[in-house]
Amino acid sequence: MSNRELQEIRRRIRAVRLSLGWSLADFEIHAAGAVTAVALGSYERGSRTLSITKLLLICDILRVSLIHILAPPNDLTIADSSGRHIYDLRALQDLPQSPEKEHLLAYIQQIIRERGDWRGAVLSLRKNDVENLRRIFSVSQEIKFHSYVEWLEKQEITLQKN
Repeated sequence: MSNRELQEIRRRIRAVRLSLGWSLADFEIHAAGAVTAVALGSYERGSRTLSITKLLLICDILRVSLIHILAPPNDLTIADSSGRHIYDLRALQDLPQSPEKEHLLAYIQQIIRERGDWRGAVLSLRKNDVENLRRIFSVSQEIKFHSYVEWLEKQEITLQKN
């Protein structure tokens, strides 16, 4: 792995931590002693070698997929919502409160429970999941947008792998 790639991995770890609003001390609390604030700061700065085992542990603590830390910078981009649906769950969480957001989050949380998926930053919905969301949006009295895909396109939370 090149120096530039390692630098990008360190930058992404820090970016994820900061996107959660966590200081190094907050991270240590969430890590329950598995990784100290001093160690994480050293990994982020590059003054300490980061093993794959430790990287996996850090990803688990940050609730982020390893692919989002290791993927080449341009591999994940905003997608149109006509094809496969892959959602950036952090971007979804950051959306302003709305009935649409609440319905989508409730649906996604149920899928995560049923599939036993880990608490990652990205979720891929299957075709029948998207069809179910279209139905929910079309019949719900609370939702202003009755077209799920129309609402989704305006939110910019879908990703695609280049």
